Amino acid sequence: MDLINPWQVDAGQWQNVPSMESIHIPTVIIIDDDPLGLEIAVVALRHMEPTWNIVSFEEPHAALELAWELPQCVVVSDWMMPSMDGLEIAKRLRQREEDAGHAYHVLLVTARTSIADMEKALEYSNDFMIKPYDPRELRARIRAGIRLISRQSRLLAENVNLAAQAETDPLTGLRNRRAAFDLALKEFDRYRRRRHPVAAIMIDIDHFKQVNDSHGHAAGDAVLRDVSRILTGGLRPYDTLARWGGEEFLVLSPHCSFSDALGLAERLRKSLAQAPLALPDGGNIAVTASFGVASASSAADTLDAVAKSSDRALYLAKKRGRNLVAGAIDVPEIQTFVTSGIPLEPPG
Repeated sequence: MDLINPWQVDAGQWQNVPSMESIHIPTVIIIDDDPLGLEIAVVALRHMEPTWNIVSFEEPHAALELAWELPQCVVVSDWMMPSMDGLEIAKRLRQREEDAGHAYHVLLVTARTSIADMEKALEYSNDFMIKPYDPRELRARIRAGIRLISRQSRLLAENVNLAAQAETDPLTGLRNRRAAFDLALKEFDRYRRRRHPVAAIMIDIDHFKQVNDSHGHAAGDAVLRDVSRILTGGLRPYDTLARWGGEEFLVLSPHCSFSDALGLAERLRKSLAQAPLALPDGGNIAVTASFGVASASSAADTLDAVAKSSDRALYLAKKRGRNLVAGAIDVPEIQTFVTSGIPLEPPG
């Protein structure tokens, strides 16, 4: 990089810039295959901005490896370099932004001066600066980039929060039906491509309406939260528990065969039945649930099909007295059967 010698500029002039104490300072990566130009740029910036985290690279690939892992940073790169030019660096960073939700501000530095070159550079980079330049201009442009990526990072974080809220049941903190459906699409697509087993367990709290009627809706909400906690505690890290609606829950269990899913459902049933739940008024209540289990098969290879099968199994578990686990298979035709549990009441 060709700079005006920073030592020929009045050091006092470097300080006549508004403070950035309130602005988050990310890493500043400087890339130039010219060792002398790189050293001059780094020395000048570190003298003017001693709090900045400035990292320099002569080799573009090494610089990209660092930038790849950073959620946000400013990248100042020379355009013309033999192993990878600055425009290619900017292209790759733009793609990384799309893939990982990162925020990069890319400033290309070049001796090219035509409008066509500037248009080409700004197709992928954020800024464009012509050599030779004053180090104070470089600092000013980096500062502008810092402000922009700080705003961009805040917007990205807000979008992530909004997306999480849109996929989360506010009462239990579990995934909601929409989020479970989106996740299930991926799992069942994996099943169709690779035949990795996936099972669904539908869960319905027994006589939940009586809880609301006898103890009030605050107690009902407390029961839903506690049931969510107990069920979550019995799952593997890669299982997903979602609130399907009302007092119904769905467990999506990848890499889980039908027989293993029946065993999982029975363990969850026992955990729930053996743990009296505390009510807001200080009392306790015994809560049980009925479970319907189904798994993907050649006859049911979508969430809709498997959910219908697990719903039929759940209906059977409730009809046979509740607090039961029932399964459904779809080959050669749908068959439902109770596998375990202790009924609360005579079959209905």
